[in-house]
Amino acid sequence: MIALQNYRRARAYPQNDSSGPSMRYLAMLGSILLLMLTGVVMALAASNPASIGQDGGAFSEFGKHATHVTFGIFALLFTVGRDYRSWRRIAPSLLAAACLGLVLVLLFGHSSGGSRRWLDLGLFGLQPSEITKLALVVSLASFLDQRRYFLDRIDRVTIPVAAGIAVLCGLIIKQPNLGAAAILGSIAIGMMWAAGVPFRHLGLLLVPGLAAGLFLALAEPYRRGRIIGFFSATENSEGAGYQVTQGLASLSNGGFRGTGISAGHAQWGWVPEAPNDFVFAVVGEQLGLVGALAVLVLLATIILTGFRTAQIAPDVFGSLLAAGISVWFLLQVLVNLGGVLRLFLITGVTLPFLSSGGTSLIVNAAAAGLLLNIARQSK
Repeated sequence: MIALQNYRRARAYPQNDSSGPSMRYLAMLGSILLLMLTGVVMALAASNPASIGQDGGAFSEFGKHATHVTFGIFALLFTVGRDYRSWRRIAPSLLAAACLGLVLVLLFGHSSGGSRRWLDLGLFGLQPSEITKLALVVSLASFLDQRRYFLDRIDRVTIPVAAGIAVLCGLIIKQPNLGAAAILGSIAIGMMWAAGVPFRHLGLLLVPGLAAGLFLALAEPYRRGRIIGFFSATENSEGAGYQVTQGLASLSNGGFRGTGISAGHAQWGWVPEAPNDFVFAVVGEQLGLVGALAVLVLLATIILTGFRTAQIAPDVFGSLLAAGISVWFLLQVLVNLGGVLRLFLITGVTLPFLSSGGTSLIVNAAAAGLLLNIARQSK
């Protein structure tokens, strides 16, 4: 597995690769910064006159996103300059704080559209489910490293992890936020696979998780509506399928070279949640196929160099941490793009470094800084 087999191989057969880590580091850092810059430009391009009546200015969304990017860069600089090993000491506190945040959001969270996902802290809103992803990756990497010699013991590894994931996912589902809960569980399974947990043990988590997800998806009327809208988007283009239909129309309108910045439909509000869930549709329309492919290349660079970093990390904790962050980014990219391209259900999952969700952007930047720190120390 990534964390153990490649780590042992690297220790047994050290390679003289002095230029590799620096190139990976620079490629990853450059991709992250370019995506953030693209997100700022797309937020400006998606600013629409409707915001004047809602927020007092057409560029309010752009201003908020630029502020989030600024905080995200500070978060990235903080984590990239801090030795990733130091995060092991605060892993239990970080996980406890994430659990407390999930409880507080159910009790005092801001209610919008029938859900409670944000804590209103006055100057800004906080989404605890995003912080929980980072807390899970750090804590699970530390836990699996500590018990790396007991990975085949279901009572020492699989059951404790399953219990912890059940608590976290249960709190997130209560918000309700089934998409975030599914991603959280998938990250845990991906990290356990990377550590070397037997497949039969992973099946004990995967099968009940899929069954529970299917039941929850069909239990609520609004989720059933999303499923119906997914399968009948063309016939229901003015109802449940409106968002995905408009997103696909924007992508097709972009063609090969795009319509140009602020020359598409997004700034007129024709694409719902354009700066957030459907930012890729804005990219495809205004920058065309060329711009969309460039964004995909940048995202792939981060993810692939992240997995490569997991293979050559200095220790098992670093390997598992890099693998967890890479799985996290990969899942969010697949789910977000799948929703825009009508391959998956729309779940509200953001596209890393591009979407304008404040907490998500800042936490993703902090996780990317951790990944960069591991890459910088890998040889």
